[in-house]
Amino acid sequence: MNRKLVIGVCIAAAAASVAQVPDKPAPAAAAPAFPSHLLAGAGACPPPAWPREALRYDLQGSTTLAFAIGPDGAVVQPRLLRTSGWKMLDDAALAGIAACRFKPGLDAAQRAGPFPMQFDWKLDGDAGVTPVLRAGSCQASSRFAHFAPFDAAPTSASGVLVRFIVGEGGVPFRLAAEANGQPDALVAGALDYVRSCRFDYDPAGPGARSDSVTGRVLAR
Repeated sequence: MNRKLVIGVCIAAAAASVAQVPDKPAPAAAAPAFPSHLLAGAGACPPPAWPREALRYDLQGSTTLAFAIGPDGAVVQPRLLRTSGWKMLDDAALAGIAACRFKPGLDAAQRAGPFPMQFDWKLDGDAGVTPVLRAGSCQASSRFAHFAPFDAAPTSASGVLVRFIVGEGGVPFRLAAEANGQPDALVAGALDYVRSCRFDYDPAGPGARSDSVTGRVLAR
């Protein structure tokens, strides 16, 4: 499918996110805005490059960052405030903000921050029909309960986050996981569990088909 890449920059939403970080207890109204007026010039803060691997798996999400400005106008102290759920998108956002350049020689108050930046990684157009888990196809496991489609809501953040491509016969391949500090054995086990599963397209689903799947392997 030919889908357009859209990287949105949401300043207001990011400002609220800065205020909600535990070590920043000030109300949202007190959070600094993105200092666009301090940029070195037109094109001084280009959008980050979309990772090709993320595009292959149709990965989307929002990454919220904070940063300060150095004496030379370079970005310093960039940090992740809220993950998109996908490390490669977060890393691309951090690399993107690091490439921004502001006016050199600003005074300390102008440079202090932390300034917010939120990147919305979106694919425009029809996402297509995604393969769904074939009921009862996964191997019985004492460690894992089941596979659930990806949900970005905070309440669904448990389990091992995985992505993969579905090939002939509903067999998953090119599996990868977002470890997120989880034990290597748990992540490896989750990938093995998904390899045992099979996926099918809903014949009633309209539109073109997508062969990429994202979801979580939920532990017992």
